[in-house]
Amino acid sequence: MLGIGPICALAGALVAADSAPPRRLLVFTVSAGFEHDVVRRPAEPAAGVAPEEAGLSLVERALLELGREAHFEAVPTRDPSEFDREKLARYDAVLFFTTGELPLSPEQRAALLDGVARGKGFVGVHPATDTFYAWPEYGALVGAYFDGHPWHEKVRVRVEDRTHPATRYLDATFDLVDEIYQFRAPYDRSRLHVLLSLDPTAVDLARPGVHRTDKDFALAWTRQEGQGRVFYTALGHRPEVWSDPRFRAHLRGGIEWALRMDREPVRLAPEDEAYRTFARENRGDPARGYELFRRESGPMCIRCHAVLGEGAAVGPDLSRLGREHTREQILEQVLAPSAEIEDGYRATIFELRDGTLFTGRIQSETKERISIWGVDGKTREIAPGDVSGRRESPVSLMPEGLARTLTPAEFADLAAWLETLKGS
Repeated sequence: MLGIGPICALAGALVAADSAPPRRLLVFTVSAGFEHDVVRRPAEPAAGVAPEEAGLSLVERALLELGREAHFEAVPTRDPSEFDREKLARYDAVLFFTTGELPLSPEQRAALLDGVARGKGFVGVHPATDTFYAWPEYGALVGAYFDGHPWHEKVRVRVEDRTHPATRYLDATFDLVDEIYQFRAPYDRSRLHVLLSLDPTAVDLARPGVHRTDKDFALAWTRQEGQGRVFYTALGHRPEVWSDPRFRAHLRGGIEWALRMDREPVRLAPEDEAYRTFARENRGDPARGYELFRRESGPMCIRCHAVLGEGAAVGPDLSRLGREHTREQILEQVLAPSAEIEDGYRATIFELRDGTLFTGRIQSETKERISIWGVDGKTREIAPGDVSGRRESPVSLMPEGLARTLTPAEFADLAAWLETLKGS
């Protein structure tokens, strides 16, 4: 049912063909104070990790992966010389997962502030507000200073703006286990655009260490610094949070916004918007959704997609879909399959010498034959000599409007089952 589109690929159907170099994100993870487990580099190369990433921390590896998905280049470093003005000019944004008084010279600090003011992005994650207390201009840049973490437990997070790229794929509220910060000056809600906040009705406000009396516990925000964009999220303490699809969607959206890679929200047809609204309000039955996926009539998802070895390989394997993507992303991808198309699953339009057109995904190609998967899930072979022209298709092999062949209740059931796919 999910077309040749992925939920995790670059934005826009034609971006892959763009020859412009990717945006570059400098990832700085120096801990001059407390070192979090997620940025501690292993003493021995991590097992099961690509050799070039084996010596990196979890945060650095996660950002490299997000960069591959979103087509920006994440550059991990702990070398302060990257903040020399000439070197810093090579990056479009800087990300801090840092603590304490970092070893940046006055000239390097000035280069960072000037770069952001002139249009460079700045991304702060979790302890970035526990950084540079002796440099007030930095506190003004990030928007607040850390003032303790009273809660390290399951909390309820409220999404205050569901239209921003960093929150577009989140539910209105969600529960999460993480270390929860509170903030002090220069924190001022009126000077920030708050995206996420703690639901104060779901925690103990009388707990020792709770300093704020106004119940204003922002957890993510954006702000403008001159011409630059600043995004901060307080989440990201616990290792499992970095593999949580909600946090990944939140962080990726914030980074893309800071890099000015954010795209307009997908505009659904009114009928499809009604399906999304129904599925948001009705979680559906996963068991019925599984039967819809594997049925042999009507829209047959199993004809193009595999799950744990069952199905075909025309489209992406969906076995880990619910582990890697939020429910909102799943709903959008089914309803708008051409909005994002995963590298390797893009279709090609072949014009044959007899005037006919054939669209499919190339399975293999030699001098003697081209094997193509068609939308019907079947393989067709074409002789290269019979081809008069070919071009990349800007749309998914999954037809637009296919979800409307289901009832709204069936669509909710299918989404419920897709959300359960966490891999083997």
